[in-house]
Amino acid sequence: MFASVVPRLASAATPADPSLADAFSHLAADVQETRTVTLRQLGLLESVALNAPDTRREFFLPVPAGVPLKDAALQFDGGYVRGDGGRVTMLLSLDGSPVLARAFTQDAGSVSLNLGVDGAPRNAGFVRLGLGFASVINQNDCTDQTAIGNVLRVDPGTRLTFRFDPADVQDLRTAWSALPYAPVLAVSGRKLSSSAYDAAWRTDALLQRDGKRPVMQALPAPGDTVDLGELDVPAPLRAIPAFAALAGGGKHVLANQAELGALVALGPRTAFGPDVVVADEPLRRTLGAALDALRLQVTGTSADALAAFDTWRKRTASQLTAPLAPGEVRIAHVGGRALIVVGDTRGIGALAHGWRPIDVSDRVIVHRIDVEQQARGDDIPLADLGGDPRSIDVQTDASWVARFDLAAASGNGRLPAQVVLDLAASPTLSNGGATATVYFNDVMIGARLINVDGARQRLVASIPRYALARTNELRVSFRRQPDAGCQARQAYPVAVLPTSHLRLAKATPEDSFAGMAARYASSATVYVPRAYLDDALASVPRLAVLTGAAGIAPATAKFAVASAQAATQPDGPFLAADVSFDGEKNPALYSAQRLSLSSPSGDTLLDMSGLSRVGVVSVASAGGQSGIVYRSAGAAPVLTDKLQLSRGNIAVVDGSGVLKQFNTVNPDELSDEPASSTDWVTHHWARWGIPGVLVVLLLALIVLAGRARRRHQAEQRRAQDEDRA
Repeated sequence: MFASVVPRLASAATPADPSLADAFSHLAADVQETRTVTLRQLGLLESVALNAPDTRREFFLPVPAGVPLKDAALQFDGGYVRGDGGRVTMLLSLDGSPVLARAFTQDAGSVSLNLGVDGAPRNAGFVRLGLGFASVINQNDCTDQTAIGNVLRVDPGTRLTFRFDPADVQDLRTAWSALPYAPVLAVSGRKLSSSAYDAAWRTDALLQRDGKRPVMQALPAPGDTVDLGELDVPAPLRAIPAFAALAGGGKHVLANQAELGALVALGPRTAFGPDVVVADEPLRRTLGAALDALRLQVTGTSADALAAFDTWRKRTASQLTAPLAPGEVRIAHVGGRALIVVGDTRGIGALAHGWRPIDVSDRVIVHRIDVEQQARGDDIPLADLGGDPRSIDVQTDASWVARFDLAAASGNGRLPAQVVLDLAASPTLSNGGATATVYFNDVMIGARLINVDGARQRLVASIPRYALARTNELRVSFRRQPDAGCQARQAYPVAVLPTSHLRLAKATPEDSFAGMAARYASSATVYVPRAYLDDALASVPRLAVLTGAAGIAPATAKFAVASAQAATQPDGPFLAADVSFDGEKNPALYSAQRLSLSSPSGDTLLDMSGLSRVGVVSVASAGGQSGIVYRSAGAAPVLTDKLQLSRGNIAVVDGSGVLKQFNTVNPDELSDEPASSTDWVTHHWARWGIPGVLVVLLLALIVLAGRARRRHQAEQRRAQDEDRA
């Protein structure tokens, strides 16, 4: 193919064109990455209301850590109502510094503000947006100023827009923080080997855990149609046929390997613009061949251009094509972007949240790593579970929250049993009291009145088993009695101290989604059929969603491909995606669009056909092991991060999340205390024994009273006989 091209190029070669060599030297060097981060992307799906008389909220908008920002601007969108009148004010701050205030005088209106944002690097990796809303109906009245008609609304479309230079991204930690909301995860093709598939789903799951929405993309091949968009090819490079063929933009069919090499060099995001690459051997070999073909075309131009191409290839493209050491993760700067390149599953552990802060190099090699740090005692500090010990200023009410996966707070046959909170509250001018109410997944588990003397106080609350879920939220709500009289409203601190912790206890997890999340903390094996490897672009996101919803840690789980010929039996807690086991006991059967549900006793609870584009997730057992099984029939649904498995043991799901959840577990198994052989005895003793004892005591008292009466009568007769004598 290339032998016919090179001679024609050589015969038509002109004297060395320095602009062509410069084009290779500066290829993609001046490309700037543009990002837009909205509150909706951060999980704020509905508007947030700030109520009178005084409410403050903060939002954290992620930016690349330690990288200077350019043309950064904040667009705040919202609205307000002022039905109760009075003085109404909004205060907006950035990184703790007040930057804008607005007083609202109309009964209602919209708020649309555009503010410039300082481009200084943020080492913490976020811009902190603070909002304050205050309302005073009448400052001359010594009454409650609460006004339900004065509200500020924050729209989820509020956004931060900025640009940055990818060349400033020099380490893996920064590269991860610079990933867009929907990063492109590139693989070598639609069909993957077992090892490449294993690395792909784990990487996808890690991205989802960090709130990303990864998009799968396969390396294009000659003959594929790619969308070049409005690709800008530098004029000097158009002297090379491969670059000239791409200059038209729009839809284009790759004619040969050289065009693939030019496509990788230019890096249009719409065609092949990865942010994370699973660099298996087929991908590296294909890219190497494409760049070799492109080099053949450059050879016919000029010696200077060839030298510049070789320099560019060694400096940039070789980071994608060079073999990776076992456990290696590195950065590549190709196509004007900083890419994260992973090779095998061992290296993925370095990208896990717990170890990412030390990835301050452009290349790390993982030899051994305990990602989940499972060596825990019976007490886990709440600080290790996302609950930052701190002081909170409370005027009337405020909350402290810790969110964590059940897998992070269980394992080795132990489950969360108690929340131990060490609290302290300062006195107020009017000596008003303070209360603390503890909620676990919105279930109130404890409350107490706090002494406002600044001393440490301990609140211990038991966690009922029914309150446990795959993902958990511990919330402590503080309330203070407002100051009396006409003095200005003030906030007083309440502290959650660092000694607060979660106490674990020995327990047997139920056969439910929450129980499986606890089992997965110790071990988990993910099973997929061979067909999943042949359709990686569709099945990798599905598997990543399922493991995330089930509570499986992607960096520590084992992975296995089930064979259709040989019988498969799990050797521990498992998640099976479209895989059947011999002797499987499953309360849900789904095949040929027909769903059947049964109770533990074998009674049929539901039998329905005609379902389409849904999947069924259920807790089953096989070979003496428990696990979660996913089944789909016909056209499989496109699962998204909206899938959240909480309680129960069966869920019918589709792209919108859980359609219906069932719980076929015996209610006795859901009680807070396990049943024992003495339950019947103690139960019936309490019902019949206590009244029986009371009857016996009453009869004994009657007998004793009769004896005492007869004794008294005998003594009286004896005394009368003595008097007569």
